[in-house]
Amino acid sequence: MRIVRLDDGEVTRLMLRGELDLDTGDLFEEQVAAALGDRPEELVVDLHGLTFCDSSGIDVLLAARETAARAGIAFRAHRPRGIVLRSLTVTGVHDLLVGEPGSDRETAGGRA
Repeated sequence: MRIVRLDDGEVTRLMLRGELDLDTGDLFEEQVAAALGDRPEELVVDLHGLTFCDSSGIDVLLAARETAARAGIAFRAHRPRGIVLRSLTVTGVHDLLVGEPGSDRETAGGRA
């Protein structure tokens, strides 16, 4: 997996590419910790480039959300698609991580 970090002073965006699973979860957790350590107002995890996310990947996403909440930092997963969107939906965590269906600004009214 590859993670690209973008900061604008208020929002930190982690753009994920590849697979989020047992083998790559530690890398994601390290990047989340570093991002939250800089105290942005919001952490956005862009899932558009993910091609796979298993249950351990979902667990680290949920843990990142919880860690951000404890730090008083807003958290949002953004733009899941394909099998990742399906995995988040079937497991019932889509609305928790992404928000209400259709609330994703970049995909509202369009395709995910």
